[in-house]
Amino acid sequence: MHIHFLGTSSGVPSQTRNTSSSAISFDKTKSWVMVDCGEATQHQLQKSSLSFFHLDVICISHVHGDHCYGLPGLLSSMAMNGKKSPVHLIAPKEVIAWLHATFNMSDTKLSFDLITHDICEIKESSDFNFCNIEVIPLKHRVSSFGFKISEKLIPKKLKIEKLTRDGIKSGPHYNKLQKGEDVLLGTQLLLSKDYTFQSWQTRRVIVCGDNEKPTLLSPWCSDIDVLVHESTFTHTDLHKIGFHTGHSDAKRVSEFAQLQQIPTLVLTHFSVRYHGEHGLESVRREAKHYYSGNLILAEDFFTFSVEKQKLQIVQ
Repeated sequence: MHIHFLGTSSGVPSQTRNTSSSAISFDKTKSWVMVDCGEATQHQLQKSSLSFFHLDVICISHVHGDHCYGLPGLLSSMAMNGKKSPVHLIAPKEVIAWLHATFNMSDTKLSFDLITHDICEIKESSDFNFCNIEVIPLKHRVSSFGFKISEKLIPKKLKIEKLTRDGIKSGPHYNKLQKGEDVLLGTQLLLSKDYTFQSWQTRRVIVCGDNEKPTLLSPWCSDIDVLVHESTFTHTDLHKIGFHTGHSDAKRVSEFAQLQQIPTLVLTHFSVRYHGEHGLESVRREAKHYYSGNLILAEDFFTFSVEKQKLQIVQ
């Protein structure tokens, strides 16, 4: 499972950082998920290892342009290049309406089905064949959301000791059990869940939109491997601004991640005041003061690979 950062700036792009976009890819499928799509994301995508032919789900966290202005161009280019497989779009209804209006005005015809989901109507989660996506309400100047993404398609291994102990000899039924199929062997029904286990523990990450209150994530954090969260400012700079931004700072996010014992914290969505050489040092220092885990400050085109953790199985 891999997190790809296509844009790590807040508000506006700079020479070194584009506006918000990230992607989640998986080990056992070519399908991948995009979270947010700021302006020029399609250009960033062309410089990455990802292919839009396998982009199956797009999640838009909120209506602000630095998180969605890249959508019309990206989807149009995907169509012009002949993509056929459907794309699911999880987004605010305003973004969906704006997108359709843009296509109508520009006479854009898509070559694939765009299946839209109003983010406010998703009560629990969206289940796709390769991943599960939970929607998390956040706090910003407008309605904003985060996404908890859990991998699926994890290969299964057989509980050989249990099979032997139960007197079930090797045969074609072993292969079926390993594929997740229940098997009728003579008069005995063998349940795959009883005789198999996952090759590794399910990996889960949370990728947030803009959010001034990290504590809202608490109910979703107990089993995650990585939290990707905006850190638009340092705590000191945020309080100098003099107006309500609806954003978080490095101190607030890091304190939360430390309290929740989150293994890896990735900060992103940095104000342009911190771009350029050594610009993020104040952000890094503040975050390191409050968080002792694996801290990463994302750069455009950086990819973080979430390590596999073996399950402890009693056979």
